[in-house]
Parts: sequence; C-alpha cells; structure tokens
Amino acid sequence: MPRKVTVLLGSPRRSGNSETLAVSFAEGAAKSGYKAQMIRVNGLKIGGCIDCRRCWTNGSHCFLNDDMKEVYASIDKSSVITFVTPLYFYSWPTQIKPVWDRLLPYFSPNSKVDLSGHRAVLIATAGDDDDKCFDGLRKSFELACNYAKWKIAGELLVPGVHEAKAVSSKEEILKQAFEMGENLKPR
Repeated sequence: MPRKVTVLLGSPRRSGNSETLAVSFAEGAAKSGYKAQMIRVNGLKIGGCIDCRRCWTNGSHCFLNDDMKEVYASIDKSSVITFVTPLYFYSWPTQIKPVWDRLLPYFSPNSKVDLSGHRAVLIATAGDDDDKCFDGLRKSFELACNYAKWKIAGELLVPGVHEAKAVSSKEEILKQAFEMGENLKPR
C-alpha cells in the first residue's frame, strides 16, 4: 500500500505556477512510493476557526460543518503534508490560511489523531524578484511546524514568476520540485 502525501493547493489560479510545481513534486513522490492527494482549497467552503475549543466534542475534528472535513480526512491518512501557495502580500493567501487555523483539533487534548513526527513541505511562488519576499511566509511555516512537532522535509521558494505559466519554462525549478518529492523516501 503506498504511503500518502496531502498536497494543499492554495492558489485561486488553476494550472498556475504553484500548481505546476505541485504536479512535479507529486510525480517525484509517486516515484518514491507515495500517493499524492491534491486538494484545491479555492472553492471549498472553509470557515475560519472561531476558537470555540469544541474540537472533537461532536465526534469529529471540528464543530464547524464545512468542507474542511475533506482536508481532515486526507491529512489523517498522510505522513507528509505539503502546502503549495503563491505569496500574497508577503504571507499566505486567503484561500489557504483558514486551513492552517483549522488544524487546531490536532493539538487539542482530546485529539484522536496524532500528527507529531509527520513531515511538512512548503512550495511557494512569487512575482517579486527578491527572494527575501518569502521571509514572512517562511517564518510562519517554520513556527507552525515547530509547534506541530513536524519535521520540515523540504522547501522550494521561487521568486520572479509573475506571469501565469512562467514556471513552466524553468526546467531546473521543475526538476527541483520533482526531486524534492522523490527524496521523501518512506521511513
């Protein structure tokens, strides 16, 4: 049975730069024995965490009844969680930020699923040419992974890809994404 990686697509743009990298990453992961489940969070109805602290009280992850159930179901069965996103004003776009906030049930004292020791990957693109533009996103990812007790298994941050298909012509970057997936090697 193949191991599973959840790939959360945070862009509102289909087949854009970040999603193109995600596909290369997933192909590499498949070569290494992983099955990738891609979840496009844009279009899902995912409300923000309301900090009610009712996690697991109704037998499910979260008291809110929305499309986050699909995300939870995938994460529960994965050993690697991959966040794929464009950079919006030096941070996470609206589409993927609620997913981060709604991971709280995994850290509840009543949690029925333990994600500590899982691995996390960050793939991000930006139109800005200065790679320092990723500093805020990178720090947020690092802090969240430390809190969650996740090992950062890879990071690919690609500046200077503003046009919709700009990354498609960057073979070296696509190869890096593929190799990052391939290097997941089951433990």
